[in-house]
Amino acid sequence: MVIATDAGGRNPRARARRTAIPGVRPLIGRLHLLGHALIDADHLAIADWWLRTVNCEPIQFVFFVARLRKLMQQHFDHEATLMEEAGGQMCRCHDQEHQRLLALCDRARALGRSHWPKARSLLRTQLPRLVREHIICMDQLTVLFINSREKIAGTC
Repeated sequence: MVIATDAGGRNPRARARRTAIPGVRPLIGRLHLLGHALIDADHLAIADWWLRTVNCEPIQFVFFVARLRKLMQQHFDHEATLMEEAGGQMCRCHDQEHQRLLALCDRARALGRSHWPKARSLLRTQLPRLVREHIICMDQLTVLFINSREKIAGTC
């Protein structure tokens, strides 16, 4: 049997097995699809990048967390814009949850420079619960508001 190696003669599959976390659940599932194309697409992009981040190489970690944070910030900006276009605004508690999620990314990124396993564990254990609860509560209300305003505007 021939084993593929990278340019340095190392087996990339073996390295992936060493750094991958067995049994990591996806960040979100079908329950977290809310019925708004842009918001759902943002959530799926964040979930995909989170999975890449918790499975990346230590040298990649701070860059992957930065990308995850950027995707989250863009999503939060999309939500705010959609709310404004629908004639509303984000409530303070929704904004505060956004700030908590971004702060968690900042903490993981800072920790990742010196304690990669702890930083990866932080993202793996704390971020999923916060994201899932945020989507189920805050984002669900946001989508209900946006979708109902779009339907009302369409009937007038």
